[in-house]
Amino acid sequence: MVLGGSRARIGIIAAMVRALSSVPVVVAAAVCLSACGGSPRRRHAPVEVPAKAKAAVRIARSYLPEEERKRPIPKDCSDFVGSVYKEDGVALPRSSKAMAEKGILVASSKELRMGDLVFFSGSRGGSEVGHVGIYVNNGIFIHQANPGEGVRMESLYSDYYRKRYLKGRRIVE
Repeated sequence: MVLGGSRARIGIIAAMVRALSSVPVVVAAAVCLSACGGSPRRRHAPVEVPAKAKAAVRIARSYLPEEERKRPIPKDCSDFVGSVYKEDGVALPRSSKAMAEKGILVASSKELRMGDLVFFSGSRGGSEVGHVGIYVNNGIFIHQANPGEGVRMESLYSDYYRKRYLKGRRIVE
């Protein structure tokens, strides 16, 4: 049976109030109000990711050991990021410190987009850039953690990286 209009809602609410008359008033009011429904959640419009950023992530993923074994293992994190973007047609400096000055500063880790560079302090902590990776999506970034170990994907929100996160930079628009 389809009920329409406000009279039907009032009738339903009245029936619920009668049924819950033995329940304390606060609980009955909460149940009745929850039946009214709320406004739908507003979602932000999806941000258009530039083709170069998508390509950079695709190239970066090809360095994962399970993807392609023919790729050479990069020397370190900045060699990895530089190689990925070089293949994508974007020249970056050799060191993570120098890379941290390029592009546009991303105000918060919540505003990161696919292809952004993410910077961390070194293993000792502090505020000096010592590591760089490429943001993939949903809190995941790809990087070379240690020389000779190969490339891997990790959560930006793991204890280790969350404590050392410094900033993000948008390299491609």
